[in-house]
Amino acid sequence: MSLETELTDAFIEGYQVAGKEVGYWGRRFLQAVKRNGGLATAKRMLLPRNEGQRKGLDALLEANRPELTVEAIVLQPRFQSLFTPAELDAARDRLGEYGKTIAILAAKRQRLYPDELEPGQKYAEGAKKQVRVNAYERNPKARAACLKHHGYDCSVCGFNFESRYGVLGREFIHVHHLKPLALTDGEYKLDAVADLRPVCPNCHAMLHRGAAVLTIDELRTKLSATDA
Repeated sequence: MSLETELTDAFIEGYQVAGKEVGYWGRRFLQAVKRNGGLATAKRMLLPRNEGQRKGLDALLEANRPELTVEAIVLQPRFQSLFTPAELDAARDRLGEYGKTIAILAAKRQRLYPDELEPGQKYAEGAKKQVRVNAYERNPKARAACLKHHGYDCSVCGFNFESRYGVLGREFIHVHHLKPLALTDGEYKLDAVADLRPVCPNCHAMLHRGAAVLTIDELRTKLSATDA
């Protein structure tokens, strides 16, 4: 097998992993690789990209999977001889920028959703990944599906950030798992409409504050009692 064929196969494998574990199926990329080969496709993609060509890249960075980018594959030692020094430098520079972008995204998530863990590497809810301890992965698509159905009003107190803060609060809300992921054993199939609810940060914190997670109805009852 030639080195160019190995590169093509590496891109196809990366496409499959990105689809299964990140949820992004870059079909145009796959078509280009199959039509033109991995080397020609990579050389073209190392040229400056427009915004329309960044969709797949942004999905990988949001999921903290820089190793699946074209640049990371190009920089694998076995493939570097296929590229010019300028192309390798461009790949290194971009990969460095991707690391900065990932850090910014992580900081933003921590600031906006401090109670939620990093986006999952797989689209099964609750899949474990090994960091310093076992963390339970969250699925961004499940969050989006929940909010599309339930809206952005807090399920406990009814608070709506956009109504209170205007544009600044648009589409801001936490998402609460009715079945805490920490109590699941590995992966489980999640129904975004049945298993998730939008809640404001205050109510979300109160749901989780005790030794046992409160139900939404229990917290709503406590809230009503204080208003009486």
